[in-house]
Amino acid sequence: MTVKSVLKFLANYSVSNHEIKKVLVKDIMTTKVFYVSPETLITDAAKIITEHNFAGLPVIDDSNHLIGIITEYDLITKTSSLNASFLQKILSDIYPDKSIDNVERRAISKLTVQDVMNPEPLTLKDSATFDEVIETFRAHHRVNPIPIINDENEVVGIISRFDVLRPLNILGYNKNNSD
Repeated sequence: MTVKSVLKFLANYSVSNHEIKKVLVKDIMTTKVFYVSPETLITDAAKIITEHNFAGLPVIDDSNHLIGIITEYDLITKTSSLNASFLQKILSDIYPDKSIDNVERRAISKLTVQDVMNPEPLTLKDSATFDEVIETFRAHHRVNPIPIINDENEVVGIISRFDVLRPLNILGYNKNNSD
């Protein structure tokens, strides 16, 4: 979301003729979406999530159709039995002379996104309103981010709590700089 899109968002939410214009999810969503395929290794997905400070990634097929989502929550909860081994693998990559069992290393390195993803992610249509976004986050407080899809089930954007809060942050930034 750019400053221009935030200003557009705020302008659309201003009162005009005693009526509030509807702000749509497409006005505030992130359109540059990083995604993974079901065959992506979870170590690669975890790297993308951590390097970009994402909460999750849509999982798409070869036709750009949404087939799942992998989140930090999925990686933590669905691999919890492997976390100790996973940590050992990371440490052995950093300190190669301290090796772990090669069988464990191969098992971890073969896990794919398909093994841990949520195959039925909560989604919103690209025509959803800002109020629908807020209500969705209220009703599903563990869900973050939410893929935005079109009528063909193609990912056209993604929205996170951060995207919803961004206009408030920019307002605060502008207020502090205007004093």
